[in-house]
Amino acid sequence: MTDISLYIADVLTIVSIILAVLYVIGFTKNGKAYRYFTCYLILVAVIQIIMYVYAGKKMNNIFLFHYYFIGQFIFLSLFYKELIQKKWVLYILVLVLIGLGTNYAIHPEIFNEYHTIGVSITQSIIVVYALIYYYQSLTGRNLFLLVNTGILLYFMTSILFFASGNLIIDLDLPKETQRYIGIVNQFLYFIFLVLIFIEWYRSYRVRLA
Repeated sequence: MTDISLYIADVLTIVSIILAVLYVIGFTKNGKAYRYFTCYLILVAVIQIIMYVYAGKKMNNIFLFHYYFIGQFIFLSLFYKELIQKKWVLYILVLVLIGLGTNYAIHPEIFNEYHTIGVSITQSIIVVYALIYYYQSLTGRNLFLLVNTGILLYFMTSILFFASGNLIIDLDLPKETQRYIGIVNQFLYFIFLVLIFIEWYRSYRVRLA
């Protein structure tokens, strides 16, 4: 089971890098929403690479999770700000970042564990943005619909996965159970990446010429 999980992790890392490269190619040819989403993909690829290196050296990489979910929240908030065209998205972004910054300042030890509250709040907000954009798309807006679908599917389930990160550790669940939970999350993330690729192939590949 461990070999399967590691193999899947390797595949996800490679796919994340490929997607970042594909979207970077059209970075200057598309609008702000595309650029913000590309920045998100670059962030994911970089974090995946660093985590891969740390894992190979058997070093603790939990601290990278904090950079991942905060960077994710920043870039996807800016992404959805462009899609749903609402300034209050920026206000929420600033307020949440101030709240997180204050929390880290008061409790710096959080860096050594999963920030369950932080990731739950930020991903829940992104899910709300995705639902709002789905509603708006009924009136004709159809940019990044596949990406939006992927965000909804993956984020709604990963909220439960990441939010229970510390609980899984505290409960001392059998390693086999932990691996199964991890593989399910990896599979859903792979589906998310596939939808991102299909979005690029259908909507942006032709613009590379």
